[in-house]
Formats: sequence, structure tokens, C-alpha cells
Amino acid sequence: MEDSYIRTIVRNENLCREYMAKADEAYRLNGNRHSKEECVWLQRAALCRSEMARASTGEERYYQQRRQHELNTRIENIVRILNPEAFEKAAAGKGGSRKGAGASTGAPVSTQPASVDEVSGWFKEAPKHSFADVSGMEELKTRLRGCVADARLAKLKAYLRIKNLRSYFFIGPPGCGKTYVIEAFAHELMDKDYQYLSLAGSDILSKYVGEAEKIVTRLFEEAESHAPCIVFIDEIDGVCKNRSLPNLPEYASSITTAFLTGYNRIHNSDKPIIFIGATNYPDQVDNAMLDRVELVRVPLPDEQARAFSFRQKFEGMLRSEEGLSFTEMAARTERYNYRDIDRLCNKIKDMVIQDVMRACESEDEAIEALSTGRYALRGELFERALGECLPTPKDDILRSLDEWESRFKSGGE
Repeated sequence: MEDSYIRTIVRNENLCREYMAKADEAYRLNGNRHSKEECVWLQRAALCRSEMARASTGEERYYQQRRQHELNTRIENIVRILNPEAFEKAAAGKGGSRKGAGASTGAPVSTQPASVDEVSGWFKEAPKHSFADVSGMEELKTRLRGCVADARLAKLKAYLRIKNLRSYFFIGPPGCGKTYVIEAFAHELMDKDYQYLSLAGSDILSKYVGEAEKIVTRLFEEAESHAPCIVFIDEIDGVCKNRSLPNLPEYASSITTAFLTGYNRIHNSDKPIIFIGATNYPDQVDNAMLDRVELVRVPLPDEQARAFSFRQKFEGMLRSEEGLSFTEMAARTERYNYRDIDRLCNKIKDMVIQDVMRACESEDEAIEALSTGRYALRGELFERALGECLPTPKDDILRSLDEWESRFKSGGE
């Protein structure tokens, strides 16, 4: 736990410094005048301070809270300069106290709705991959295929009084393929005339507070009016923040409220909508949202999935010597996620370039050697690459996910 705490603090401290540096740079590039962009970077820095305060205790927590308050005050002063009318309106909405309003929101205010161009960007074309391109995850694919089949049975569902809205909450460690399988799911549904709306939580949070809330509201309005559709929110922990977290800024709580209000809209409409949220950090998501979804745990890729991934990376491009099959590669990469495999394959390709060019006089000759199998990937080179591309640490997040899932299934907090 000590190592996990230190990593959390170091990661957020580095991000906070980076965001503050970018805020200062935005100020300089704008002729030493305040700007919306400066506020956005400061807001992100304040969220890092909030995360560090949440993870800390005692004097360290008080220190992080003070630093967060300093950032919120700085943001408040900038907003007062940039948009005094909106600032006064926000203050009046909080009981007329400017100090209370600014200190509590700690974030920029906007009255601008989402633009037509912005909304059109939420609608995505059908992803190119389907379930046929997803290896492993057989139980999960069976479950999601059942949802696809149900999408055709509107009359039967109506007879049995089954709600049209289906909501899924995908969790899993980074790089396990959550987004990939969700996109494959969307591909299957778009064959049934569903539309596909997709946003990342970070895209919404890059807006002014007030603007972010309007975007969330507009998103659910668009979903209702374009049903049947899929709504996918990646990094949902950013826009539906757990309101019971200590030191949560009021603007983050306000976005959560707007999000839940929008979700209730599509729930009450009973339109054929499939809502999907994904996160690596389910403990950050508000309990009111979790009460409304089906949990989907996406595991690290199993051996079959890893072998399939190696095949996709190398087949038709690079042959291997006898005894070094894709299955053998998969067996040697237990606990690797897809990003780890990508790094490993890129390292292997870099090594192959150096190796094959030592034996060939030109690129054309090297390509001929690779394509004909005259040059084959050796086990020794694979092992060397493996030693240089160890899997990223996963014990902490896997343990955290296991503990959270156990509490979720038992109904505990």
C-alpha cells in the first residue's frame, strides 16, 4: 500500500506541475492576459490536488487541500476578469455570496451550448472490427451477442415489459482491450441500424464548467432523439465522479449531477438505447450511477488472445524459426496487456531491422529475405526483446479492482 500511495502522489504531483506550467505558458502566449485555456489547465491541476488530498491523511491532506484552495482562488479571480456577468450570475445562484460561489466552484463558468460541429463529432462511423476480430473473451462475447440478438425483439420485449435501455459498466486494468471490444460491440449493433455516439470523459472535462454540464445534457438529448443508438463514455470516472469522495470540487459534483439527470432522461424515455461506460478506476464513479448498470469485467488477454495478437503483428511479414510459434510467444508473455505486447513487437521489429541489415546489402534484399523466410525470427532475439520489454506493473490495480468488484457484488460501500 505504501508503494501505491507514493506512486499516486508522484504521478499527480508531476501532472500538477505540468498543468500549471502549461497554464503559465497560455498566459504568456496570450500577451500576458488571462484566457479560457489558462483556466482549463488550472482546473486540471486542481483536480490533481484533489486526488492527492483524497489519498493522503493528516498534515499531508491539509497541505494538499490548501494548495487546491489556492488554485481554486486563482481560477475564481481569472473568471471574474474574463466573464464578470456569468460570474455574478453564478454567485447569485449560490445565495449572492461571491466569495462563497467562487471558492466552492473553483472553476470557469460558461453559458455557451455545444456547437453543431461539436455535436456532429460525437457520431462515429462503424468501427472496422467486429467480434470476429476479438480473440478470447468468449463468455463476454456471448453475453454481448445476446444483447445484439435482443435488439431485434422489440415486440417481445414490449410484451414482457422489459426496458429498452441496457446499461453496461466496463472495468479492467489499462490496456486490457475494453475500448476494442466495445467498438466491436458497436459494429455489431450498427448492422442493426443503431447509431453510435462516443466521447471520452477527458474531452468533456477540457471544457469550462457549465459548458461541460451543457455538453453532458446535450449528449443525452441527442441519444434520445437518435434512438436506436449506442452511447459510449470512456473514462466515465471523470464525468460521473463519486460525490462521496473527500475534497471533491463542487464543479465536479455539479457535472456528476448533470450526468445522472441526463441518464435518467434516457431511462425514463424507454427508447432503444445501449449505454456503455468504461473506466480503470470504478471506485471513482458515483454510486447512483453504479446502481443502474450491469458490471462487465474485462480481464487481461488470455493465452489465446495473446497468440492472436502476435499473429496480427507478424503474420505475412516476419516468419519465425521452428519452435517459436505464436502460441509459444503467448506462453512467454503471461500478464502482458495489449500495450505491453505492442511495445514488445515494436522492439522485436527494431531488432530485426538491425539484424537483417547486417546480413543484407540493401533494403530490397532485406525485404526479400523477410518475405521469403530466408531470414527468420530467432528465439534468442525474441528472448532478448522480452528481457527489455517487461510487462508494466499490474498488481496494485488488479488488487484494487478485485476488492472493488467484491464490494460491488456484495452490495457493500
